[in-house]
Amino acid sequence: MPSDPAPGLAGRRPDATPRPSAARRPDAIRRLAGLRGLLAAEWRVYRLLVRVAFREAAQYRMSLALRSLTEAVATVLDLATIGILFAHLPALVGFSLAEVAFLYGTSALAFAVAEAFVGPVDRLGWHIRDGRFDVVLIRPVSVVVQTATMAFAPQRVARVAQPALVVVISAVALPVHWGPDRIALAGGMVVCGALIAASAFVATAAVLFVAPDATVAVSASTQGSALAARYPMTVYGHHLALLLTIVLPIGFVSWLPALYILGRPDPLGLPTFLRFASPAVALLTAGAAALAWRAGVRRYRGTGS
Repeated sequence: MPSDPAPGLAGRRPDATPRPSAARRPDAIRRLAGLRGLLAAEWRVYRLLVRVAFREAAQYRMSLALRSLTEAVATVLDLATIGILFAHLPALVGFSLAEVAFLYGTSALAFAVAEAFVGPVDRLGWHIRDGRFDVVLIRPVSVVVQTATMAFAPQRVARVAQPALVVVISAVALPVHWGPDRIALAGGMVVCGALIAASAFVATAAVLFVAPDATVAVSASTQGSALAARYPMTVYGHHLALLLTIVLPIGFVSWLPALYILGRPDPLGLPTFLRFASPAVALLTAGAAALAWRAGVRRYRGTGS
């Protein structure tokens, strides 16, 4: 004689299909694992190509040393501009020399790291005009990885030294207590700022797929973004500062996180949580840059030569 079903199980079929969300969960996990594996493979290829570029440059050590020294000295000229300003002004829109130097150092360091990694993408237009980009499309390597290493210049790494030194010196001079929260935020703002800057480089370079002659304009826009991030946003006026912070994510490179580190209120009156939103903004800008680059590759039709 069959036994009664257990309480709570009456009416439930043994062969009931799983819920759609539960069925999709393993697929999502597999997709994430596949994406992680793809990114790891592309990173290995990128490191290999960069290592080859360093080995080639090391064949002419004196030339590499002189070029690296030139790159490092060129960045000192940017810092000299701040020195000239404070030689005539006691403060810049209420910010002291140490505070402006900290803003300059963190933003310049973020852009220098981004330029060292993906800076050569702004030469995409030259590769397209010369007919060298068609070969890139048939290689079993990511297009962005190849483009970022086709004209890789090892001497660009020297640009990181000067802003890194400025960050250390200005951090010591700031009248703030460096607790774990400020130390973690300072490191995070450089990493997130570098990702935002690299995304800006890639997104603007995607324009060159349809307008390869716009190389100078693309380079000017990226360099302009780097210069704009080095000073307090209030220097540019209220409306332009909002544009550089809300519409363009330049303010998330160093300005908003630095306000927390410096213990200052936001002159623009933005919500406080935005000071900690750089990681989310960095992921959003990276996703937007990936979509823009993918759209550019799909619309590329070749040079016709």
